[in-house]
Amino acid sequence: MNNGMNISREALGAKIKSLAFAKTEAELFLDTHPDSRAALSYYHEIVDKLAELTEQYNDMYGPLTADASSSESWNWIEGPWPWQRDGDKNTKGDM
Repeated sequence: MNNGMNISREALGAKIKSLAFAKTEAELFLDTHPDSRAALSYYHEIVDKLAELTEQYNDMYGPLTADASSSESWNWIEGPWPWQRDGDKNTKGDM
């Protein structure tokens, strides 16, 4: 799901983090403004974009979180750990 975008792991991770933050903020706003159609529309937009970028990240770099809901086996540890990737300068395992 690359959509022709050539984006670094760090840049994609940063976009995902900012969308996750925006999603949480929208959820908090909707807690106090549940009838706001604009906020709900914004929330759905953020959720869709977050899912798209998370899928892109998973395809390019491996899973961000442990999730066996779509698999019949626990494959979280099958790929290389973030610090074991070739050419990866990151040694702490962060995005």
